[in-house]
Amino acid sequence: MAEKVKLRIDGEVIAAAPGQSILEVARANDKYIPALCYMEGLSAVGACRLCMVEVAGVSRLLPACTTPVAEGLAVTTSSKQLQSY
Repeated sequence: MAEKVKLRIDGEVIAAAPGQSILEVARANDKYIPALCYMEGLSAVGACRLCMVEVAGVSRLLPACTTPVAEGLAVTTSSKQLQSY
């Protein structure tokens, strides 16, 4: 069995497989992140920028569809900064 990584999405601890994107993990755990250009089974390109999220310790917003999960990530899917973006 492949080792899992643990991350937080909106405060909830979630286990994920290494290599999954934040968007894939969020959707699998009923966390809503809007996206237009993401289609399961196709390569993610992050072109629409609708799936932007905040990651603690990172000064810029990141696209959830192309950002891989990592141990200890803390992701916020809704905030004033994201809403104004």
